Amino acid sequence: MPSTADAGRSDASSERDPSRERDAAAAESTAPSGRSLSRRRLLAVGGGGLVAGGLGGYAVGARPFGPSDCDAHPVAVEGDEWSFPNHDRRHTAAAPARAAPESLTERWHVRWDVSRHGPPAVANDTAFVAAVGGPAEEQSLRAFDLRTGEETWRRSFPDTREANPVVAAGERVYYHTNTEDRGRTALALGMVDGRERWADAEVKLHAYAPPLVLAGGRVLLDDPAIGDEAAAVTALDSETGERCWRRRLDVAALVPTPAVADGTIYYVARRETPDGPGALVALDAATGAVTWKRQIPPGAEGPPVVGENRAYVTTFGGPIAAFSLQSGDEIWRHERTSPFGSGDPGTRYAQPAYELGALTPTALVARLRAHTDASDRLRAFDPATGEVLWTRAAAGTDASVTPPTAAGDAVFAAETREDGPNRLLRLDARTGEVRDAAAFEGWTHHGPVPTEAGALFVTGRGVRLYA
Repeated sequence: MPSTADAGRSDASSERDPSRERDAAAAESTAPSGRSLSRRRLLAVGGGGLVAGGLGGYAVGARPFGPSDCDAHPVAVEGDEWSFPNHDRRHTAAAPARAAPESLTERWHVRWDVSRHGPPAVANDTAFVAAVGGPAEEQSLRAFDLRTGEETWRRSFPDTREANPVVAAGERVYYHTNTEDRGRTALALGMVDGRERWADAEVKLHAYAPPLVLAGGRVLLDDPAIGDEAAAVTALDSETGERCWRRRLDVAALVPTPAVADGTIYYVARRETPDGPGALVALDAATGAVTWKRQIPPGAEGPPVVGENRAYVTTFGGPIAAFSLQSGDEIWRHERTSPFGSGDPGTRYAQPAYELGALTPTALVARLRAHTDASDRLRAFDPATGEVLWTRAAAGTDASVTPPTAAGDAVFAAETREDGPNRLLRLDARTGEVRDAAAFEGWTHHGPVPTEAGALFVTGRGVRLYA
């Protein structure tokens, strides 16, 4: 499913900044005869110009700003890259079919031993992943060459214990974290060298830092709750970090990280009012204005997944539902699943909970968490009708499975088992049949990331590429 909001731009930044264009041209003219600079080296030249230009500092988030007057800088995103935690801004977790690896044969393996890690992003032949580990249990953001596994740079964040999702698009890596001195901080780093280009910090706010997303050349920061009955969304210029707009949303609990498609931002809220239903809210990416809001079942679980003309939403212990992107009206609903499995006598367990995974051309594949001693399930739905296509239980006793990812009609997931080796699986999205499997060590909460170079897979024991 293409991400169209910022697609189609490849050299707009050079057009805006002639000095950077001249620098890049000069660097290319000094390359050895018969060779041209790679895109990576050109990015390094451009990034160095930015630092020299004085954008390396950070802007304190409390400074005043008025209505949107910033120059939006749309960011180019390649379809074969996995630039966002769920591949694209629609949260489809599905790459083009050509990105599916031919087999689950390990090409390289970088070993580490970390206590936590976030989902990776891949762009410009580089993998970016945050992890917490080492003697000091320190947070770091690391870059690996996708072809060789070589670590090319590392950025450390002392006194923090987070491993958050990464966004890698255009010439930048965007990251949101908490630091002891700055508080909640959104960062733009050079993709080639990891050097800071800008930062937006709320010095007095040491709170959970939601994952970032790009919309129309703007970086979105959401504050899930301001008081009991409101949330706020702030948009920063992706190139400079300047604040473009801020909008108050009259909902009780915003789910962090929206979906973005065709210039519209789609948020879900667990509650529209403290005791009321949930809400699906559409905002204009350029101004932040609310274009429509519709009620949905309460207790939304995770961000929406957006297809060609509908948004899919799950609720904790409740249904999966599809809504029209034009009107916000409900199209279909699959009701909750009864508890399965057993547990300690006399103990009550939560209803099984869906977590949306991959939206392929033929199936919407979700994870179904058991909350008992039963194993997790993967379940596929017809995206148009909500009909259940297949259900597959993780093999073993009390086994867990990651939310699935996909490339074309190939679905990938990782099973963690108590009574056997952990397995990385390749499934057929149409039938759920296992097409390939590979054993792995360690733990993980994230499925593999299909890219042009192969399937990148991160666990607590290391980073691997399968091809």
